[in-house]
Amino acid sequence: MLLVPDKRFLHIASINAGFLAREHVKGLVLDIDYTLADRSTPLPDSEIQTFITALKQADIRLYVLSNNHHNRVSRFARALQLPYRANGLKPFPLAFSLAVKAMNLRKEEVVAVGDQIYTDVLGGHLAGLRVWMVSPYGGGGHSPFYHLRRMLEKPFIHARAPEDGQAHR
Repeated sequence: MLLVPDKRFLHIASINAGFLAREHVKGLVLDIDYTLADRSTPLPDSEIQTFITALKQADIRLYVLSNNHHNRVSRFARALQLPYRANGLKPFPLAFSLAVKAMNLRKEEVVAVGDQIYTDVLGGHLAGLRVWMVSPYGGGGHSPFYHLRRMLEKPFIHARAPEDGQAHR
């Protein structure tokens, strides 16, 4: 189903190189806001830097894809030395397909990772990718719109049990 993630994790750091190797994954398309950082955090924290470094050392190709504006995305992605696309227009599949092409991998080798059903999960699936969902980094947003969207996403989120089984935060 387009709106159900293929796997779900309570924390992004649960996705490690060993797990990716077992899943035959060579590349990840990563969202920023609430996937790699709280929306108000301008730069990656040390935990995310360590996570990204470990994946790079394991030769996992990484690409940042965000609907956020260029200044936010470029600053964050450059701090991690990752290629990126801002204003990605998710859930439309084009930016996901361009990310796969930029990583020079086949769709079967790439997983999209994000925290939202209606942008990350839907967009990744429309592009023909596997999609893994993570719980919102930093606990998520506080706006009424965020809470409404989360309420509408709940049935799809809970259609998958978390792979990691325990919260890291």
